[in-house]
Formats: sequence, C-alpha cells, structure tokens
Amino acid sequence: YDRLIAICWPLRYSTINTNLRMLLIIAGIWSLVVLLEIFPVTFAARLPYCNSREVQSCCCEHSPVYKLACTDTSFNRQLRTAKTLTALLGPLTFIIFTYAIVVVAVTRIASISQRWKAFHTCLTHLLLVLLYYMPVHAGICTRGILRLIQNFDLYTAVLTVSVTTPPMLNPIIY
Repeated sequence: YDRLIAICWPLRYSTINTNLRMLLIIAGIWSLVVLLEIFPVTFAARLPYCNSREVQSCCCEHSPVYKLACTDTSFNRQLRTAKTLTALLGPLTFIIFTYAIVVVAVTRIASISQRWKAFHTCLTHLLLVLLYYMPVHAGICTRGILRLIQNFDLYTAVLTVSVTTPPMLNPIIY
C-alpha cells in the first residue's frame, strides 16, 4: 500500500497517508486478525477432549488443539483450511494487485533513472514478501496438501524458521 501511494501519487503522499488513515488501516487489520482467531478458538473450546491434553506444537495453533478431540473434527479441518487460505492468500493477492498497478505506473515514467528509482523502492519489499511467502507456502504444500513431511516435529521446525526468519532479516535488507 505504501509503495503504491509513493509511486502512483507521490505529491499527495502526505495527504493520503495521514496518521488517522494509518490508524484506521491498522485497526482494521487487527480486527480482521482477531476475527480470524476467535472462531477457531471458540469451536475448539466446545470440543470434548478425552485423550492427552498435551499440544504437539511450539505454538498453540488451532490444528494441534482440535486434533486432540475425541469427536468428529471435520468442521474444524474446513475452518483451518479457510483460515489458512484467507490469512495467506488475502494479503498476497493484495500485494500482487498493488504491484501490478505500480508496474503499470512505472512503465509510464519517461526517464529510465526515475524508473530505476521506483523499481529500487519496491525491490526490498518484494524480496521480503518472497522470503516470507515462498517458504510458508512451500511448507503448507509439502505438509498439508502433498503430505511429503510426515514428521510433525520437522514440519513445526521448518514452519517456525520460515515464519521468524523474514522479520529478523528485515533490518538487514532495509
């Protein structure tokens, strides 16, 4: 969003990205994240648990919790899939859409040096997006869809590293 405003409307950047607008965007994103987590927690809390209550995960995620239930959890599996697709594909779709608009705007810039400056502005962000989404999507595909990783501890380790590495690289890349 920031790159889109900076490249497509550079002279209006400070009037578009006001503190109030940023606060509203942040509040909206946090509200969406809270809503995405409330439903799985509510449905997992209603399940009967009769076996071990030890969650096999380094974080208290929805999937390892509902798998401990001793009843049909098909709805929880569907909810997990919908939540995962929303949380991963929603932002990725927004990023791709905004960068498509940015690419069109950059191609209209006459000067090659200005094109390069606009491209350089976006390059660091795109690198971080790729560093985040590629391992996470690869991890979800290999474990969830293709079932290539059978060892849950290995899957948890790979997913944890792929989720924590990009934020650690953020200061280095920028």
